[in-house]
Amino acid sequence: MERAGSVLSRLGLAIGVAFASLGAGCESSDLSKKADITSGVAECLPPGTPDPTVVVRAIWFPNVDGFGSTDSESVHVTGVLALAGKNVWFMGWNDPEHHFDMLHVIAVLQAEKVTVARLGPTAMLVIRSGNDSVDSFELMNESRLGSDSQATQDLCDRLQALRLKNPEPDPGSR
Repeated sequence: MERAGSVLSRLGLAIGVAFASLGAGCESSDLSKKADITSGVAECLPPGTPDPTVVVRAIWFPNVDGFGSTDSESVHVTGVLALAGKNVWFMGWNDPEHHFDMLHVIAVLQAEKVTVARLGPTAMLVIRSGNDSVDSFELMNESRLGSDSQATQDLCDRLQALRLKNPEPDPGSR
């Protein structure tokens, strides 16, 4: 009985900490100003890649098209999403080796569509690539307990601006 009380006490403490962090004005998903993280992200990028202009904490849902296709069975990976050059790079932290591992790259200019899917206060960046693959990313606030909808929209706007500034030539005109 004493053990059950201890477990309930710890659970209550964890729930209290979670609610306190939610009520404390959740910090943004933006990690761009954290030098240790951005330098680790830059080290993971291939040589010659420009420094990242955006680094955000995110969850990657491969082969998921927004909220309509997510379920409890969906594979997802926690990490960081970076915009560097004309690509979006997703990488995960390798704790034993203390560095980021590259997990996925998307050529933004070749994507068919870049949008934001919404479900209540939650948002996902959805990128449909030219090869008919689709990836969704939920940008997470600092507490990792909620979606950073504003950062998601800001990143989508930035990707759209990049695409407008650098239009891909029509494949039929090559």
